[in-house]
Amino acid sequence: MARGRRMLVASLLVVGIVVSTPTAVSAHAQLESSSPSPSAVLESGPSEIVLDFNEPIVSIPRSIEIYDQAGNRLILGEALVSDDDDSVMSAEGVPDLPDGVYAVVYRALSGDGHVVEGAYTFQVGTSGSDVNPTDLLNGVLDGSAGPSGLSWAMGIARWLAYAGVAVFLGGLALMAGGGIAARRAVRCIQLAWVAALVGTAAVFVLQGPYSVAGKWSDSWKTSLWSDVADTRLGSAILLRVALLVVLASLVVALRGSFHRASTSWWRSSVGLAGVGVIATFSASGHPSASRLAGIAVGVDVVHMSAVVLWLGGLSIVVFGSVLNSPHAATVVARFSRVSAWAIPIAVVTGVWQMWHLVPELSNITETDWGKGLLIKGSLVVGAVTLGSFGRWLVRRSDDEGLRRIVAVELAVGVLVFATTAGMVAKSPEVLSESTVIELTLVDGDMIADLAVTPGRVGFNELHLTISTPSGSLQPVETVEMRMTLPDSEIPTVSVPVEMLGPNHFVGSVSILYAGMWNVEILVNPDPSSSKRFTADVSIAP
Repeated sequence: MARGRRMLVASLLVVGIVVSTPTAVSAHAQLESSSPSPSAVLESGPSEIVLDFNEPIVSIPRSIEIYDQAGNRLILGEALVSDDDDSVMSAEGVPDLPDGVYAVVYRALSGDGHVVEGAYTFQVGTSGSDVNPTDLLNGVLDGSAGPSGLSWAMGIARWLAYAGVAVFLGGLALMAGGGIAARRAVRCIQLAWVAALVGTAAVFVLQGPYSVAGKWSDSWKTSLWSDVADTRLGSAILLRVALLVVLASLVVALRGSFHRASTSWWRSSVGLAGVGVIATFSASGHPSASRLAGIAVGVDVVHMSAVVLWLGGLSIVVFGSVLNSPHAATVVARFSRVSAWAIPIAVVTGVWQMWHLVPELSNITETDWGKGLLIKGSLVVGAVTLGSFGRWLVRRSDDEGLRRIVAVELAVGVLVFATTAGMVAKSPEVLSESTVIELTLVDGDMIADLAVTPGRVGFNELHLTISTPSGSLQPVETVEMRMTLPDSEIPTVSVPVEMLGPNHFVGSVSILYAGMWNVEILVNPDPSSSKRFTADVSIAP
């Protein structure tokens, strides 16, 4: 009963802390706006390409490229991140572009090491083109996914890093509690350290070809290592390697006298370095990219620490000959008490992470991250059930039954880490792709061609071209635009309009809410007449 009350108090305490904070959303970086904008029609070619993202990014070789309508790559200046705003990247030196359709392809690194990539088209000149923009984009993007098998290799490396760190730190935690003296247990801890180091190093070097969609040989390019090191992920990996070396030196310092592991200085040193290692995962993953990054990273550290004490310690109990040692009863009882606290904390903090990272729980099955989360949750429920049954067997002193239960529980834990490794590269949000909304509006003998890009919440551009069937329209003097979200309390939004050329206008507006917006366009061909166009435009989240 006392243990149950402690578990309940711990769970309620964690729930109280985390639920008292408001939710936030985390996702990979996305392109918010660009110059030229998607589907823009320009009188003449731009002198530079400017891309504005929703979070800081790091440029890599060939971060911005331009292709002509035949699919040929044009020579462009190096892409650089702005000194004043590290979420803006630009490339100068755009060559003179004759009339035609062009594709801009971009690829950069977000702070957490994930690749930000995409492409869009724009047109120079108002004459029509036989080139299908979609076919052009498909052509220039073909084969840009990087070497075959890279995603699998990175997934295995992440799993090796997660599992290695869990077993290594879980073993050190048991060692600090005393009673761990078997050579097999120590060997397991040493092998786990090697796995953690190898997995971490592999993630670092594989980031090179992943970043530039290059070849396997790019893994050994030191210039790409430098680019990776400039990201949060790269910095975290280098710090993790350093801390793993520190922890290895602390193990060596025992010189085989494992009773020294129970001294306060050794426990404190291992505890601080161990939390630091765990923090390198949290500080370079999805929690670090949220608007509540400080709280989210802290909760994730608590979550992973609980998992380490639970599954990492369980691994040593199973493979470290603990159950056959003279101190088996003491060590297993201690581990049972620790897991009784760690499991509910891991579950509660995991639930908070889901609430924090998923904008709409109803959309959780629409992303690979959400599907992975559901699988992980099911596995954790199974592991918790097995753990509860295992503690019942401990009280009954059923050693044989306990061995079978903990072996199955550990197998489930391996799948939990595998699922976690796969989720790292996925976004928890349903990412709205940029879509160009194109409409043709007619009023009498005047034709208005309207293009809204990217057609989702955030910064949008409204390109308007005025023409007549005969092509004899005189230059329009003024154009006004406004947008309204019907059946809402949102006031009418006035859209500032600029003239790009004769009868070619662009409006810029930040749209904060998704829904079916009504666009109203007032055109004044001369001081004594006016035309009014209206259209409904669906803005995606």
